[in-house]
Amino acid sequence: MYPQARHTPQACALVALVGAVMALGACVPVDSEHTGPNASPALQTHQQAIEPGTEEELIEAVELYARTSAEQFTIATDPLERGDTLVPGIFVRGLVDAGEFETLFLFADESFEAERDRVFGAGLGPAPENPAHPSPTARLQLGERGGLDSSSCRSCHFNGGPDGGGTFSQLGLFRSDGQTLGSSTQRDAPHVMGLGYLALVAREIEVELELEIALAHDLAQFTGEPETAFLDAKGIYYGEVTVFPDGSVDAEGLTTISHDFKVRPFGFKGRHGDLVALSDEAFQLHHGMQSMSRTEVFDDRADEYLGDGSNYFDRDDDGIQSESTPGQAVLMASYLSMLGTPSNRPPEDPELVLVWAQGRRLFTEIGCEGCHRSELSFQDYNTHLQSQGTDDLFITIDLGVAGIDPVPRDIDFTPDPEGFIPNGVPFYPFTDLRRHDMGPELAEPVAEVLPEPEGGEVAGNLWMTRPLWGLADTPPYLHDGRAPTVHDAILWHGGESAESRDAYAALDDDEQGALRVFLMSLTREPVMLVE
Repeated sequence: MYPQARHTPQACALVALVGAVMALGACVPVDSEHTGPNASPALQTHQQAIEPGTEEELIEAVELYARTSAEQFTIATDPLERGDTLVPGIFVRGLVDAGEFETLFLFADESFEAERDRVFGAGLGPAPENPAHPSPTARLQLGERGGLDSSSCRSCHFNGGPDGGGTFSQLGLFRSDGQTLGSSTQRDAPHVMGLGYLALVAREIEVELELEIALAHDLAQFTGEPETAFLDAKGIYYGEVTVFPDGSVDAEGLTTISHDFKVRPFGFKGRHGDLVALSDEAFQLHHGMQSMSRTEVFDDRADEYLGDGSNYFDRDDDGIQSESTPGQAVLMASYLSMLGTPSNRPPEDPELVLVWAQGRRLFTEIGCEGCHRSELSFQDYNTHLQSQGTDDLFITIDLGVAGIDPVPRDIDFTPDPEGFIPNGVPFYPFTDLRRHDMGPELAEPVAEVLPEPEGGEVAGNLWMTRPLWGLADTPPYLHDGRAPTVHDAILWHGGESAESRDAYAALDDDEQGALRVFLMSLTREPVMLVE
């Protein structure tokens, strides 16, 4: 659950009302024939609603609703309060240094839900005559400059619950010419749960890959001959490269990751490995708000990534300077890091559990786990976040302490004296953090150029293995939402996954159904929400 919201008068009134209704319902006399399995659906629902722990969750949900409603009213009626969710880096660092992670999360949560407008720089130029007037959205983003296709993060990340995915009508239309739909790259908004733990394991994989290349270099220097480095980390094989005595590396043919050997788990193509850079980009692409750190990073490519405004502090030429602070992206990255993971929740019905078990077995037998690897692990809960550019904001968050439940937990209780966990902390995202050739039917006509020059570009037929956790709550499926059901998504697979796709298609209806029952258990913890 999310951290408990502060008690407000509105929340107390609503909770009192809810409590009174629950109390009245509990006092209604009923005889045994109207209770239990023979009870009406309404009464059964009521009986479930007052189980132990539910009242506490309801109070928390109502308080969160009251706080959010009050904040939205304030922002809507007082333009001077609309910058409350834009925070400086010193504020973020202060909360982290004081160990106030719950407060940090609450501020970040408010920023995630906050509505942006022209007063604080939302949208691209030209500057409107009256910045208080709402700006029209621009669903078609203009190249790498983005646009204004949403007013808040929550507006597209809420399908299935808070921090969820988007619906088909919320597809992001990236890198277009600003005029025609056919020029855009279409992306389904994914859920954002568990990203912090993917970032942790990605960094540890990079360290292992760097060590393997360094060892091959040492051997090449000793023999005077090129050596082959087999890139294997955490049991995942990324391919092989040739390392020369002078330290140069021939990575021709390596497609699983970029040739800088950075693991980028975020984005359908593997676009970002850093949640701060991801957040900074999202503020501009979706809200049209540029941070000074992003302005600095892309100053040498301003025409392509920022805009053609002559004012260094207002490259998007909308009349608002320094629209976002470097601390804002770090704050959002903190939020994404601390969010809990999705869950694996097998059905409770005994007969359906057997079907689920059959589906789990078939998932492995037909080869799905070759790419959608069920378990990964990491050694260190500490996530390090640093603002882009020359700004010196750097924070460390211990997700073992600050993470929001569900948090992956160490189940090996025998760390060595240095704290090393022999088998690591396991979690279950169902991905191998590699790019794969998915065949011509899913291929895009152009490669995606990564924002980091050393990352190169990703060919149209290559896609990062999508984590399957949270799958049940985030339809539609595939990168552009073309698959309304899991069944359709499987049948769209091709290239390296064609054999597994064909094996699935060869299953009978009951077996296909069993596999889908298993996939539908990859869901999330229930969240009580008051809207």
